Amino acid sequence: MKTRFYAFFAILVLVLLASCSNDNEGKSDNLVLKARSIYNQGKVTAASPNAVVSLTSFTFNFKEIEFEFAENSSNDDDGFFDSDDEIELNGPFVVNVLNNTIDIAALNVPAGVYEEVEFTMSRNKQVNSPMYNKSVQIEGTINGTPFVFWHNIEEDFEIDYEDAAQNLIIDNTTTTLYLNFDLNAVVNSIDFSVATDNDGDGVIEINPNDQDGNQSLANLIKNRIKDTIELDD
Repeated sequence: MKTRFYAFFAILVLVLLASCSNDNEGKSDNLVLKARSIYNQGKVTAASPNAVVSLTSFTFNFKEIEFEFAENSSNDDDGFFDSDDEIELNGPFVVNVLNNTIDIAALNVPAGVYEEVEFTMSRNKQVNSPMYNKSVQIEGTINGTPFVFWHNIEEDFEIDYEDAAQNLIIDNTTTTLYLNFDLNAVVNSIDFSVATDNDGDGVIEINPNDQDGNQSLANLIKNRIKDTIELDD
């Protein structure tokens, strides 16, 4: 499934032209992709008045990232959208957005007008990775008890500007693209007080496998992640 959005849990795309310039006219320009998050730690919310939730990690696995040229731009030489009209980065990109500003990737792309950035969130295939077979994982505590949420969501997210007429323009300066993840939009909308530790191992597990009886909560969190990024169809 592919979802168009301007916000990822109200994720915003901000483009800042960086300070350094490129003296090589007509050559590829450096593009730096970074992630940062908005999150209020350890707050009681209206959705979860009986639970204090604190997060220690909020990690995503992106299979690939694509930058798509704007239709009819100078890079769109045939007037049709095809594989020649996009720059593709193959992952996996494992990103803990709860960290301070972090680098996702740095690359050289042709100067031009780009319409959108597409992320493919998919389960990690690396057996030795802590994210193996997962596409998203959240760790933290609920009223002081450790919890781990994970899911294997398969989703394509297309990030665009709210103003459909606005595009990402890369010229002869270094461009830094910031992805702002508003984690509050997910955490503040879920009642975590219903989470249980049915197997009594001291860790609340929230996932599709349902060891602790939290499968419904896992699906709610998964759907909330998807709902909050969805825009007008």
